[in-house]
Amino acid sequence: MIFSLLNVRKKTAAVIAGLAIGATCLWAVAAWQNVSREELINILLATLLMLAGIMLAAFIIIAGCKLALRLVQKLGRSSPSAASTSSEEE
Repeated sequence: MIFSLLNVRKKTAAVIAGLAIGATCLWAVAAWQNVSREELINILLATLLMLAGIMLAAFIIIAGCKLALRLVQKLGRSSPSAASTSSEEE
């Protein structure tokens, strides 16, 4: 394979080959359907914006879940100790 001459890892070579195949297919379909370059760029930017939004939403959800879990753990640790001190005082 040509990537063996470039001393690239197999996974990196697979990613590069996949991107090249995808770009070639996109170019072929765009040429076949007479899609303008500006329209392709608009579609690309919209797709990147959508992916960035999905990544941001996932980050916010994960951070919120971790924060809620830590809050529950802290409340779980402090509740039994508070209950045991109040029962000891009686």
